[in-house]
Amino acid sequence: MEFSFTADSNFPKGNPKSFEKLDWKQYEAYVAGTFERLMPGTNVRQNVRLTGVISGEPRQVDVLIERSVADLKLTIAVDCKCYHRKVNVNDVERVLGMLHDLRVSKGVIMTTRGYSKTALKRAERDSRDIDLRILSVEQLSEYQGLDCALPFEGEVGALVVTPSTWVLDNEPRHDQLGAPHFAMYPLGHARDFALADRAFIYGKIVLKWHEAPTMEAMAKLHERRILEKHPTATFERLPQLERLSSADRDPAKTLFRVGYIHAGYKGPEYSLYIDHPKGVLLLVLLCPEGQDKKYVPILKFVGRYTWMLNVVDMRSQSSQQNDATNTSIPRMPFAG
Repeated sequence: MEFSFTADSNFPKGNPKSFEKLDWKQYEAYVAGTFERLMPGTNVRQNVRLTGVISGEPRQVDVLIERSVADLKLTIAVDCKCYHRKVNVNDVERVLGMLHDLRVSKGVIMTTRGYSKTALKRAERDSRDIDLRILSVEQLSEYQGLDCALPFEGEVGALVVTPSTWVLDNEPRHDQLGAPHFAMYPLGHARDFALADRAFIYGKIVLKWHEAPTMEAMAKLHERRILEKHPTATFERLPQLERLSSADRDPAKTLFRVGYIHAGYKGPEYSLYIDHPKGVLLLVLLCPEGQDKKYVPILKFVGRYTWMLNVVDMRSQSSQQNDATNTSIPRMPFAG
């Protein structure tokens, strides 16, 4: 079956095997163009050669995706496999070796014919600090993003990592507070379906104001608003989440709670507030009933590795990309 090919198009109509009719240059161009569309603001390059830190030898990367934010440099290396077979564990081993040699902590294997179960397990269970994902071209067209969410409001910003095997939806959505939204949900599910029947995480920046000058006051205000609509709702405060810190910045304080809204609600609602001098990042997990042990660790992972940023700093340092250091994006050990 034939299809019309453009680098920035969605996944072409027809059988995915049609990709086998493309030569490797066309296939890489499609993948690069799709990432450019899905991840605006990044620098996407094809056929890049980098020198290995360990080997000292040049290594070829099919598609390299880069973004600098403040003092962070995020890098994703994409390996395009246009095979007549599934990606196997040996393919994964080779890509993991390349990522380790280049000191790139985030990678993607694109495949036209799928992948074996052992290949997927090998990618997910690497002991090094490398996040490697395997995606078919169908999954790429469904993806809203592979990078990090960068919500901001006023002078408050955040860099939020995506759990492995989850979709990041960066499409801006607004609530009554006017806060930009992003959402995360397990790979393979549409947004509306995940919101209704699966685990769903959404986040937003909320600025502090006279009615809510502190993180604690903001949480109480949100609880009062819920109780106005659902008088039988109850809330329980959970232990504060331990967050990672670096040599030059302290971990922000957090407030962690679970809410039980009403009997017909989807399930418990977990809310994680991460403090900033002028606002908070609010992460909310809508958890299916009885699946707390599976999904609460994922919310904790996202909160633990999120960086709170000052938007003024982000803008002032955006021109200093050459001074940015490569930051390791941690792996997510829990599959959704």
